[in-house]
Amino acid sequence: MAAVRRMGPPDSATSSALLDAAERVLRNEGYGAASSRRIAEEAGVKQQLVYYYFRTMDDLLLACFQRRTARALARLTEDVASNQPAHAVWWTLSDSQDARLAFEFMALANRHDGIREEIARFLTESRRMTADAIARQCKEQGTDLGPVTPAAAAFLLSTVNVFLGREAATGVTEGHKDIRALIEWALNRID
Repeated sequence: MAAVRRMGPPDSATSSALLDAAERVLRNEGYGAASSRRIAEEAGVKQQLVYYYFRTMDDLLLACFQRRTARALARLTEDVASNQPAHAVWWTLSDSQDARLAFEFMALANRHDGIREEIARFLTESRRMTADAIARQCKEQGTDLGPVTPAAAAFLLSTVNVFLGREAATGVTEGHKDIRALIEWALNRID
């Protein structure tokens, strides 16, 4: 019988430091640089500790992404509970977009089933929460969105922010001010 490998606690300071280091490496150097050696160096720990806390590098990268989505869903829960959920979601998305890191996780999703599944789970859940909040807000305020459904509005809020962030990360900002003004105008119709 093979011995069960002992693993470090997932909520330890070292585990958190490794996750923080993985984010920094992904953001600053890209997923191609995300090796156990490089992440350990960035975290200021020995390389062996990476595998004490995570079975594989794929497990580390997935844990890193899951931590980000858990934080994002916690913030979204606060936003959708506000009096102006559509505005709150828009402001949070506008302020918290980390396009460079998002690029890297999307690239990882091409080869990492767990991250691809987590992206799908997160997007599905966050859009559902946002759509439900927009529907509630419109019902409470008697707002008719015309042909725009709450699900369509949630999709637009999410995707417009993603594309604005991606373009800004590459140095393109042409039209961004105008599209932000258009979204603000539309959100003011809900309020």
